[in-house]
Amino acid sequence: MDILVNTTIATTERFVTSTDGTQIFAKAVGDPRLPSIVFVHGFALSALVWTSILHEKKLLKYFQMIAYDLRGFARSDKPRTASDYSSRLVADDFIAVANAFNATKPLFVGWSLGGSYASDILQHYGTAALSGIVCTASLPYSSDAVSNPDTQSATLPGFVDLSNSILALSSRIDFTRTLFNEPDRVPTEVLWSWMGSTIFVDPAVVPLVGGGRGAQNTSNLEEAARKGLPLFVLTGEADKLAVNSEIRGAVEGKWKDLTVHDIKNGSHAMFYEKQGEYVDQLLKFARRLFKV
Repeated sequence: MDILVNTTIATTERFVTSTDGTQIFAKAVGDPRLPSIVFVHGFALSALVWTSILHEKKLLKYFQMIAYDLRGFARSDKPRTASDYSSRLVADDFIAVANAFNATKPLFVGWSLGGSYASDILQHYGTAALSGIVCTASLPYSSDAVSNPDTQSATLPGFVDLSNSILALSSRIDFTRTLFNEPDRVPTEVLWSWMGSTIFVDPAVVPLVGGGRGAQNTSNLEEAARKGLPLFVLTGEADKLAVNSEIRGAVEGKWKDLTVHDIKNGSHAMFYEKQGEYVDQLLKFARRLFKV
């Protein structure tokens, strides 16, 4: 069932049924006749992180924008077996969402964990599925090397602990605040909506989200890189969670069509704290791809 949101901009929210019956929450903003951009959020969060971006007039002039909650997170279903998080199924989710909004060969924009799903989509659907890839504080495949081990060890245990409710809650608060460089300047309704998304994370599901995909087969991704599928990597100079040198080192010299941009003083959530610069860079890249 579609939920039509009361706004002057065409906005539709719906639950999309994936190939295994899993219900995926998705939202589309803008004119469906325009080229589409699909945004994929990071670990423990939801499509809510893209709220401000989805209403950017600069982008809406040229694109329909779509965001969804990954399986296992927020409003989407949270199955509890590893096979429910296979590479094939997470790719199916993306395609199901794109098809639900008539998004033909959209631009993929992934943030943090979300960026790694690009490889799954290409492995199972090929380059016919995507016009290009934008990785925000991430790589287009899974790699532990890009995560700051100090920050990870300080926050992740609380997401899987079943016995300590204080640790579980404090870890979620600390994790959310670490995404920003100036969390105290983020409006309360925004900060709390991001924190609220982390409350929906089932500790039993956390190891399945990454582990269910197993060792990713990146052969199609590597072929796409050689043949010129456009990749745009955005990093935040002051990111506390991602290791920028590892991200850049992993893509430079390996992609025929590669653009890299480092946002000065950018945090892990650079698309929110440095939204103006992020949008301008994304718009420039997307308009080149779609020739609009």
